[in-house]
Amino acid sequence: MFGFYPNERNRTAFYQSVADEFPFVKKEVIGTSLVGREIASFTVGNLDKRVIIAAAFHGSEWLTANIALHFLWDLCCCIKNSEPVGGLHLGSRLKKRGISIVPCVNPDGVEINLSGADSAGRYSALINSLTHEPYRWQANARGVDLNHNFPANWEVIHRREQDMGITKPSSTRYGGERPASEPETVALMNYINENNFTRAYALHSQGREIYYSFGKNTPKPSNTMSRVLSIASGYKTAKPPLIADGGGFKDWFIEKFHQPGFTFEIGVGENPLPLTDESREYAQLLKALCLTTII
Repeated sequence: MFGFYPNERNRTAFYQSVADEFPFVKKEVIGTSLVGREIASFTVGNLDKRVIIAAAFHGSEWLTANIALHFLWDLCCCIKNSEPVGGLHLGSRLKKRGISIVPCVNPDGVEINLSGADSAGRYSALINSLTHEPYRWQANARGVDLNHNFPANWEVIHRREQDMGITKPSSTRYGGERPASEPETVALMNYINENNFTRAYALHSQGREIYYSFGKNTPKPSNTMSRVLSIASGYKTAKPPLIADGGGFKDWFIEKFHQPGFTFEIGVGENPLPLTDESREYAQLLKALCLTTII
């Protein structure tokens, strides 16, 4: 079931397996990418009060999609078979607080990394003009870094990009011409706005770190929660580099809703992390993922 590359074909097959095996899962297509690929969300448990876990904002961080899909499957087994996951019985917890999982926020970027620039259709020439290493492509199909595109101190992060010489579409760190300019960003924002999410978790790589703060907007419970998640995962709490401090999904969630938001940076090494790292990284993070239903 696991250990596959999360390209479009394999994700679609996995989604069908979830639908066949677990009819109680609610699947929603929350938007489409620039190239027309679906951005899907899967919810288990309480639909009225939920946390959200979103992954694969960056194409070269596609292993985070595997982590999200693996956790989705284990949660479903937990409900169907009344069995523990991560050592915890979560069935009753999920009735109080559900979990929505968006495994692949940036499906075009993931496809570019796994299948090459041609998979980006009319954007393939742009990608080929900007990089000779499409397997290191972080951005979406038109060279916008989605985790720099959310409206949370976007102007500040935009100036930092310019100071670094990043002024146009790029494989990484270009936040676009304006905040929320990209359909993938808008899809996730609309989904959050239309539902009651009390916590947000983003999966990125790498470094085995947890980011939880966003300046004066940081909610009071976040520090304590981050320590609990740190103990559960073995990750250290940290602050992102200045070029990544703003414009991100968890930043926007914190600023807009005044609720805790976190980034898990899975793994160690250089992106893209190898597929062989999946089992180890999932096992290390699993208990912390389970605690998202509790803390």
